[in-house]
Amino acid sequence: MATYWVTLRLADALPRERMTEVKARAAATVEEEGGDETARKRLLARLIEEETNLWHGDCWLRDEEVARTILASLQSGHGRKYTLRAWCLLPNHLQAVFTVAEGVDAAAVVRDWSNYTTRQVNLLVGREGEELWEKLPYIKACMDDADVMRRIRGVEFRPVNGGLCQRPRDWKWGSARQASPAPAKAASNPTSPSPRPDSAGRPVQGKPTKPGTPSPEAGPEEDPFA
Repeated sequence: MATYWVTLRLADALPRERMTEVKARAAATVEEEGGDETARKRLLARLIEEETNLWHGDCWLRDEEVARTILASLQSGHGRKYTLRAWCLLPNHLQAVFTVAEGVDAAAVVRDWSNYTTRQVNLLVGREGEELWEKLPYIKACMDDADVMRRIRGVEFRPVNGGLCQRPRDWKWGSARQASPAPAKAASNPTSPSPRPDSAGRPVQGKPTKPGTPSPEAGPEEDPFA
């Protein structure tokens, strides 16, 4: 069974003019320093993460009803089509790590999340026919179990690295606080969280982290718009 890491940004999370400026800055910096294409992509990813953390746009995920709707969508296939390993909802984007069941297409899972939440959120906020998410979500297959754990830590540290809280478990809309994402039907009972499952469905405990310290393994990844 394959495990994937996904980033979905709201359609206005990175204004076009800001993206153009960030790309130009990354290219100029790497050219000045004599770096290669890999260096450019890594720098661009870091700059995009910094720009995303400025919380441009409407930031619909700040709205609790919107956040609950999106979380319910993520959890809807948990235990059937996929195992949701980690997730985090930020004001203008979400990240998740999930392991698909045999024969399930990861891109189709993300497309279902996107399509359903677009319809539901538009209804909630009184919009009609508008795009909620950027057209190209970033989906990356994890290489091995070590990479899976690195991605999980990265996702759960996103609110810390974004300046929203001191510790992953302090963030209400993240799997670090709930220990394990429950199926949608059990979402209303958060009082008895269970440990996060591994790729085989066995409970595992995450590594303890120093409060307020950004994860050394939670850095940016190459961006699909690089």
